[in-house]
Amino acid sequence: MVDEVECEDNPEVIKYRPGASTLAIQCDNGSVYLYGDGLITELQVVRASRGHCTAEMAWGVHASKDLFFASTACLNDSTGYHKVFDIARNKIVLEFDANREACSAFALDATGERLFIATEGPETTYNLRQFDARRRRREPVQTVALEPFVDFTDRAAMDVNSLSLSADGLYLAVGRTDNWVDVYDARMLARGPLHSLAHEESDKTDTERGRTYGVVKTQWVEGTPYGVGLVSGGADGCVRLWDVRRSSDDPLNGMVLARCDNDVSTFTLGDMYKGEAPLIVGESSGKVTVFDHTISTD
Repeated sequence: MVDEVECEDNPEVIKYRPGASTLAIQCDNGSVYLYGDGLITELQVVRASRGHCTAEMAWGVHASKDLFFASTACLNDSTGYHKVFDIARNKIVLEFDANREACSAFALDATGERLFIATEGPETTYNLRQFDARRRRREPVQTVALEPFVDFTDRAAMDVNSLSLSADGLYLAVGRTDNWVDVYDARMLARGPLHSLAHEESDKTDTERGRTYGVVKTQWVEGTPYGVGLVSGGADGCVRLWDVRRSSDDPLNGMVLARCDNDVSTFTLGDMYKGEAPLIVGESSGKVTVFDHTISTD
C-alpha cells in the first residue's frame, strides 16, 4: 500500500486535478476532500447535518483553472447548493443561483467558461441552466425547463443522469431516466431540443429487470472509428451511436455498437491505437463485457 486517506463519509467519485496529482474525493456528506502532498483539505459545500450528498464536482480548467465547482442534492427533498471554491485560498467565492434546487448533473465546457447544471425543482420539475464560470456571475445566463418525462415513468425514478458537451461546445446532451436523450444547442437552450433520441423499451418484465435507470451515460465522439456523433447506453441493453446531422426519427440513426442481456449501467470507449479495447460495457446484472469490435449491425 502506498497511501491511505480517511474521509468522513462514503466516497462516491474520485477525480485527479488536470495536470496535477491532487485528488478530489466526492462524498455523501455534502463535502469534497482534496488530497495532495500528504495533506487532506475539506471543502464543505453544506453542513453534514443538513442531509445533503455531494451530487457533482469538477475541477476548473483554463479560464477557471483556479476554481473548483461542487453541487449537492438533499436526501429528503429537492433542495441543493451550487458553490464555487477558490482552491488556493480554500474559500467559497460564489454560490450560483439555481433557486436552491437539487443538482442532478452538471458539465463544464472544455474552455472552463460555461457550467451547465440540471436541477430538480418542486413537484419533480427539471430545469437546465448555464452559468458564467469565467466571470463568476451568480445569476444564470440561460434557463430552460426540461421536457416532461414520458408518462410511464415512475415519479420517484425521474431524474437526469448525465450532461455532456460536444468537443466544440456547440451541443449539449441530456441523458434521462425515461430512456431518452435530448440534444440542445448549448448557445440557445430556449430553442428546446434539436434532437430527442430514444432507446427502445426493454423486453424484460419489471420483475426480471428490477429498477431501470434509463440512459445512464452519454459521450461525444469524433474521428476513427465512429466519425462525429453521440454515444449513449440505455435500458434496452444497447450502446448506440447517434449522428446529430441526421433526423431524430431516421431509422438508420441510433446504430447499435453493442447489445447486452440487461440494462446498460455504464460504458467506456477505448483508443485502439493505444492498444485499448474499443468498448467496455457494464450491465445492471453486474456483468462487464470487453468488446473487440467497434460497430455491429442492428
